[in-house]
Amino acid sequence: MPRYLFAAISLVSTTAVALADPITSNRNIDIRVANDGGALYGSGPNDTYYINAPGGGLNQLHISTDGSPAGVAGQVTSLSTATGSSSGGFFVTTTGGRGYNDDIILGISLQGPISDSFSISIRSSGYQWTASSAGVVNPVYNATALNETFNTADFIYGPNTAKPGPGSGFVLPFYSGQNINDPATAQMLMFVDLNVGNNNLRSSIDSGNAKVEFDVSGLLAGNILSFNAYAWAFSANVADSSINWTNNLSTNPDAPGQSGYSISAVPEPSTWAMVILGFLGIGATVYRRRKTAALAAA
Repeated sequence: MPRYLFAAISLVSTTAVALADPITSNRNIDIRVANDGGALYGSGPNDTYYINAPGGGLNQLHISTDGSPAGVAGQVTSLSTATGSSSGGFFVTTTGGRGYNDDIILGISLQGPISDSFSISIRSSGYQWTASSAGVVNPVYNATALNETFNTADFIYGPNTAKPGPGSGFVLPFYSGQNINDPATAQMLMFVDLNVGNNNLRSSIDSGNAKVEFDVSGLLAGNILSFNAYAWAFSANVADSSINWTNNLSTNPDAPGQSGYSISAVPEPSTWAMVILGFLGIGATVYRRRKTAALAAA
């Protein structure tokens, strides 16, 4: 991309950067969600969730594009768009021994300059129950647990080059293979409460998974949009009423056990590039016709 074009794009929006603050620690922090209604179970200061995550916490929560029992282990999904917009969906699954998470919080982050026209609509569906030490009791499926649109101003955290979660410091990338030591990969971040939990009752709708659907617009060339999942539990051996789990990602794209979902916005072909490609296509067609005619006359 020409430098002058990148500079122009960089000036599109400074709103999110001006209002955001970097997350100062990967754990032992309180986070706010961007939902208009606040947090479903937020019990910290100003309706926040507490990320405790003293260790482990990377084996039971996954992001998957397959909502069947066969897809609960998740996978890394990396897509691209040249239109500035995209739609899709995925599931947040659990394979942990405890068998459930009371609430799922989605981390949405964006690398690169953020347009004032950026917006993302999130719809969630899944099971809800009253969080207690008894676990999943009388779960009720809610097909419209969340239907809300978020915009540039909702990126209240960042820039950070790694996501919060378990580990000794910031060691977890936003997307598989990210170089977290490169400041150019820093992302702005928001948290969205999906208002549903997930469980391992595989005969349930979507195998007990939390389902996420999204529509995003206003992506700029060079943007990388990442989705990560966090799980909150009222009662757990690790710690009560806190977030202790997230999907596993590595700076090594070949590392096993990873799952995540990201979208890269690539530059659209320029007008001149499309014209040149058109001429090349016409030239190739003419060449083939002449060759065919020559062979027929031989």
